[in-house]
Amino acid sequence: MDADYDIFEIVAVIRDFWLVDAESYQRKYCTNHGQTLAPGYYVVNWPEHIRARRFNDHAAFHGPFKFRKEAQVALEWMHKTRELLLTRFSEVSSAAALNATPMEVKKL
Repeated sequence: MDADYDIFEIVAVIRDFWLVDAESYQRKYCTNHGQTLAPGYYVVNWPEHIRARRFNDHAAFHGPFKFRKEAQVALEWMHKTRELLLTRFSEVSSAAALNATPMEVKKL
């Protein structure tokens, strides 16, 4: 799995340390706590700075959800929340830049 993938993905954990990704490939996974995940659907996300989207200790697994549709609703909520935060951050940054002195802008 490479950097072209979205920051969020729905996967199905099928057994210990194995999942099925969004493209229907079976893949091994690991968690940052070393424990297996319960079978079910998960929304996985990665930090922005992670270029190679692998199912390793950088991945955050949210779930389990019993049905894929439940995971899809969670994924949509996560996308909306992320967009809202990015928009607000952009607005705050723009407002701060407008109120900044030329020397403060140069520092940014």
